[in-house]
Amino acid sequence: MPVHELLREAVLLTLIRGSERIDRTAIITALGQITTITNIDSLGNLGDLSEWYVIFKTKTAREDVLKVPELKIGDQTFLISEPYKHVKIVRLLNLPTSVPDEDIRTIASNWGGVVLSVDAERLPRPFEAIKSFVRRVRIRLPSRQDENKVPISFRFGGFNVTVQLEGREKVCYRCKLAGHIKAECTALKCQKCYEVGHDDPSCQQK
Repeated sequence: MPVHELLREAVLLTLIRGSERIDRTAIITALGQITTITNIDSLGNLGDLSEWYVIFKTKTAREDVLKVPELKIGDQTFLISEPYKHVKIVRLLNLPTSVPDEDIRTIASNWGGVVLSVDAERLPRPFEAIKSFVRRVRIRLPSRQDENKVPISFRFGGFNVTVQLEGREKVCYRCKLAGHIKAECTALKCQKCYEVGHDDPSCQQK
């Protein structure tokens, strides 16, 4: 089971400022100012001393801690957040199989993460030997903020490639705004210049 699934009920404390020397007693004491210490079930790390996971006995205690953006202990500042799933699946639509995987790897590398694999999705059984025009990229992103570097679409070799990032809020590929999909889009589209955002019969834009 993936780490982010095992720790989905935990709270992540990430050291972003101050001494790298970790005092677990001080962390527990500071958390006790937000919730009661008896609500803390366990505290530990997975090898990275800048990232500490706290598991609470109750959902309420966890929610109370997540309401606080930072935990300050002396000169140290810990960012409080939910555990982040670093490895994401990115689906690239409308890409012929004639486009080499290495070209896709080069493009995805510009998004700030480490590309782990690039594969073409295949058709359902009994035609699983046939590839589709959808490329699946596994990429390790450093943080949630880095997801913003992954575009919702890009042009390649004359193709308009749609980008679907796992866990990202749905995005309209018509108006490029978040919160709805193309089928739900109500934005105006000009019949003269074909730009989205207006519909003016006298439009002179080219």
